[in-house]
Amino acid sequence: MPLRRVVAVVLLALVASGARGATGSASSTPLAPLQLHASRLRQDGAALVWSLATARPWTSDSLARDGRSLCLRLAYRAGDRQQRDVCVARSASGAAPALVYARVLRSGGDGPLHPLSARVRRPDDRSFVARFDPARAGIPYAPVRWRTRSSARDCTAGAGLSCSAELPPGGAVLRLRAPTPIGCTPAGPAYVTNGSRSRRVVALTFDDGPWSTTAAVLKVLERERVHATFFLIGRQVAGGAALARRELADGDMIGDHTWSHADVAAGGSFAAGQISSTANAIQRATGFRPCLFRAPYGAVGASLIRTARGLGFTTVQWDVDPRDWSLPGSAAIYANVVGHVRDGSIVLMHDGGGPRGQTLAALPGIIRTLRARGFGFVTVDQLTGATLRYA
Repeated sequence: MPLRRVVAVVLLALVASGARGATGSASSTPLAPLQLHASRLRQDGAALVWSLATARPWTSDSLARDGRSLCLRLAYRAGDRQQRDVCVARSASGAAPALVYARVLRSGGDGPLHPLSARVRRPDDRSFVARFDPARAGIPYAPVRWRTRSSARDCTAGAGLSCSAELPPGGAVLRLRAPTPIGCTPAGPAYVTNGSRSRRVVALTFDDGPWSTTAAVLKVLERERVHATFFLIGRQVAGGAALARRELADGDMIGDHTWSHADVAAGGSFAAGQISSTANAIQRATGFRPCLFRAPYGAVGASLIRTARGLGFTTVQWDVDPRDWSLPGSAAIYANVVGHVRDGSIVLMHDGGGPRGQTLAALPGIIRTLRARGFGFVTVDQLTGATLRYA
């Protein structure tokens, strides 16, 4: 989302939620919060679906004008309680309502607001349904206590008037489970080297596994809470099936890197056989059929791109290559990556095919530096817009 639009959405959201002392043209008569008639939260694959109905009609404009808020509060990690508010806001386009999210502070107020990508629909003027990825709001797949809340900024309690409403009373528990993907459908161009330059995200990718170094790479990613994309060699999948399943369970993405790391630039039947046999091996080992393909050696031609697309794959290359396979030293790998990453970059690294201790040593510093610079970490399917299918 362009920065100008992000700022617009956030500023409008501040008005809608009344958070952190935002001002708006509230009604001169103090208003009560919206009366909640029904509310539901459920998991559908990787997404949360939040639905609600109110006793009276409303729009995102009327919420802003009247100083009312309409939010979903999610609490997780009982031992170290953390909470998020996901709130209705006015969209920059003025069309359907948008969503924003914020961390709930110890004081009970909200921290900085962030736009949250969601599919929103209004069946009628008293109901609302939003579908969003909880991970994008920092919500883990774990049990969460949730409730829909409405409040009125200028409300004064008393005389039978309450300034907040919630449903269900006291909240309810939803046991979020890590979704199990079984396949994906490609989207966008048939060949990509990077994602959109308007999003401050980066995709870390690893080739030539599963390998003896893969478990150590996964341990770093798990500790840093980063998702990456692994392009697997087919003949190695059976022996590394547990690692491939661990990658998917962690929320990482798996791609196809041919059966034997062959040069398939010419496309045609040989390339099709290399790609298909690897996809079959991945599916047998994990239950997941990939839709991302990476050509060994970066050897790509128009025929190969057509062949891969015909088999249901996006051909994925890169725009940052630290040449870690040449063993230039961990400092050189680190400097190359952090010195060349741009918004939407795809970074090529290796977890297999040789000694990868230098890559492993450079990885924590790469992650921490990019995170400090404001980058988020995504998988390649999230860059391309591919659709995951779930059991």
